[in-house]
Amino acid sequence: MRTIRANVPGSGFHEIDINDSTIVRSEVVGSERKDSLYCWSGFVDIQVNGFAGVDFGGNESRPECIVKVLEPLFATGVTSFFPTLITNDIETLARQLRCLEKTREQFPLFARAVPGYHLEGPWLSPGPSHGAHDPEFMRFPEWDDLEHLQEAANGRIRLITIAPELPGALAVVRRAKNQGIAVAIGHTDGTADDVYRAAAAGAMLSTHLGNGCAQMLDRHTAPFWAQLADDRLMASIICDKFHVAPEVIKIIARVKGLSNCILVTDAMQAATMPPGRYTIATTSAELLPTGQVVRQDRKSMAGSALTMDRAVANFRQATGCTLAEALCAATTNPRTALGCRAPAAGIAPGQPADLILFEADEDSVRVCETILDGKNVWKKMEPRLERGVGRG
Repeated sequence: MRTIRANVPGSGFHEIDINDSTIVRSEVVGSERKDSLYCWSGFVDIQVNGFAGVDFGGNESRPECIVKVLEPLFATGVTSFFPTLITNDIETLARQLRCLEKTREQFPLFARAVPGYHLEGPWLSPGPSHGAHDPEFMRFPEWDDLEHLQEAANGRIRLITIAPELPGALAVVRRAKNQGIAVAIGHTDGTADDVYRAAAAGAMLSTHLGNGCAQMLDRHTAPFWAQLADDRLMASIICDKFHVAPEVIKIIARVKGLSNCILVTDAMQAATMPPGRYTIATTSAELLPTGQVVRQDRKSMAGSALTMDRAVANFRQATGCTLAEALCAATTNPRTALGCRAPAAGIAPGQPADLILFEADEDSVRVCETILDGKNVWKKMEPRLERGVGRG
């Protein structure tokens, strides 16, 4: 049995008992204490293309390479994430999924942290909204292709992003929903009616709303407005201060409601790495000194170098929401959307002990410890001073 004493944002100072991998007690024992850490459920990131030098869509990815993302992700508070494969040819995607499955087999901790996979393409628009995706590999949606990829993934494709205007898209949306695969709309150059038809067929999410769209939007007919207006669609948002302006984030949160906003990083190989050249699948990219990731030809962004702890802080600043509300956008909301474990907000008995301990103020979230299944998987080391050990 382990007992954690920490603030739970919006709830007070708690004593939290963990037995094996489960929270068995969470009791308020006082008001929040300024000199204590905060505690919350670990972050869930449903869109991770790569991290810390690893590209999940890279042709040379191997299990011993892929597993290296774990410690850097744990250091940012992420305890569950969805490796995301972007547009490529079908056989390459199948090979990459099989490699991810080998990683699960060889490294149980990776398997525990990965509930499933996100397939973002190849069923996207080759038009102005294609972004970092290579139109050469895009194709019309066919169920046989998805079935082939799902077989390679051992049934673990949990989310697909699709452009609803493509021939065959709505049939795939309906069938995916019936088989428990969540469907998101993204990288679309369709009409408002295309969006509404996809939502009626079972699409439930907009992938990185405000991105993956044409640079110039029609003020009346752009699919962005329909996605914003349709209450059946939740919205994922990249809050890195590059992809979406703070004003737009605030508008999305107001229209959708905070409980329907999901924070994603869209992180790629460059996340946590120094400025330089990187790749995301078939696309060459560059991490600029500003922190922005762009295609080498500078025609669009190419994923991000965002981490989830920063995303939470940026979302809070943009929307003016409470710390607890911002944390829910990175925990409760994605878990609820994709049926992951522990959909309850905050800390509650019966939940798995996937927790983070952190410091927070109005401008930042600083993870100090990450716990998965009741076991410590990352802890911030105190800086060593010349004489002894102490805080920097």
